[in-house]
Amino acid sequence: MIQAVKDLLSQWNADHDERIKLQHAYLVISVLGIVVAGLVGLLNYDASRALLRICFAGLGIFVINGIGWALLSGLVLSRFPARRTVAKK
Repeated sequence: MIQAVKDLLSQWNADHDERIKLQHAYLVISVLGIVVAGLVGLLNYDASRALLRICFAGLGIFVINGIGWALLSGLVLSRFPARRTVAKK
């Protein structure tokens, strides 16, 4: 089981660039925060609301970051020629 998780994470690491990894991190942290806020809400309603505000701000950052990267890659980066990597010998 642990080896399967390691393989899954290494495959994910190899398949995605840094932008996508950052977006995944924003999304996972926000969703986990919402779950934690729900659990905290069972004990302390005000603390739960504060955690929810932070998590929704993280989701807002996720959306704004996604729109920004889409505009940047569509309008600016598409005009530059693709980088060619030289294989190391």
